[in-house]
Amino acid sequence: MTGNIAEIASACTLCGACVEVCPFFKATDNPKYGAMAKVEAAIALFGGRDLSDEDLKTLYLCTRCDGCHASCPMDIPISVVIQAARAELRKRELVPEKYNTIAEAIIKAGSPMAAPPEKRIAPLPEGFRPPDKARYLYVPGCWSSIRLPETARATMEVLIKAGVDFTTLGEREWCCGLFVIDTGMMEEAKKLAEKNTLLFESTGARTVVTECPSCYDVFKNVYPTLFRKPGYEVVHITELLDQLISEGKISLKEPEKRKKVIYKDPCPLVRRCGIAQPPRKVFSQIGELIEYKESGKDALCCGAPAGVKSLYPDIANRLAEMLMEEAKKKDAEVGVGCVFCMYHMGGLPKEAGYPPIKTLSQAVLENLKS
Repeated sequence: MTGNIAEIASACTLCGACVEVCPFFKATDNPKYGAMAKVEAAIALFGGRDLSDEDLKTLYLCTRCDGCHASCPMDIPISVVIQAARAELRKRELVPEKYNTIAEAIIKAGSPMAAPPEKRIAPLPEGFRPPDKARYLYVPGCWSSIRLPETARATMEVLIKAGVDFTTLGEREWCCGLFVIDTGMMEEAKKLAEKNTLLFESTGARTVVTECPSCYDVFKNVYPTLFRKPGYEVVHITELLDQLISEGKISLKEPEKRKKVIYKDPCPLVRRCGIAQPPRKVFSQIGELIEYKESGKDALCCGAPAGVKSLYPDIANRLAEMLMEEAKKKDAEVGVGCVFCMYHMGGLPKEAGYPPIKTLSQAVLENLKS
């Protein structure tokens, strides 16, 4: 794999088109942390050269958000180059210890934070007992079920009110493995693909519904390449909520005052999967929908995934601040399609007076007709 990727990376003409679109250039104003420098460092690595500390930093200071790919005139899949470079760094034992800690937690305990399995039942609404078999399988993901269980609970309450035949895995749920994929641990990712695919199929579900956009991308696009095509389709919760409203299975009340809502596109959902309109359709029925200056496929990454928040919290937080400052300036609540974005952006100091953040399910639940 590395040899082929090295050849692809070497097609870079150093034109610089990808630099200014990189969120880490925007956060630091340092071209060394832009996408072109990441490709240069990868080429040096694949060529067997020793890397400086700054070279290593720029390779790890990347969420693989894919913001750079569309700008490349040579169509170099820069996030794939980064993935391969990180795999090579692992071979050379140049991986940060925090990387090893997170990967081990996922592989052995089932979540990046190594949470006890019983944590995943916290979101279950009172009185709801997930059936063994159902038409839909709802998979909240690690951040929704463990760190912000109120987000997964809101989704399940909406699905219950809509009469959706669904189940959830609870203690049996396991991480999708995005982090091990982002860091080039593809053999471990293959094992997770098989484990989760078979687990999902055991529920008899015809549709897997994800809260997390990264889970959506991994289950839908990555797992079939690592294991096989599954016996179910994968949808994101924003797609299902849009469908349920369109079908009249849930109805929204007219709010007394139409608050401004600014929608933060999740990178994997909008760039890798092209899903932009369903969440906007629903949020626009709840409030006055406004846009970030960079939205849709040009959306600014929140700066947290792929270990960046753990390794470089100050830089990751700067991107979160940029997003929250724009929302505050526009006097808008933040609507998110990603609970990890919510966790990261919502973790900024409260004294800054940033607006509240809600998932689509939370906003829908608050505005349901009784």
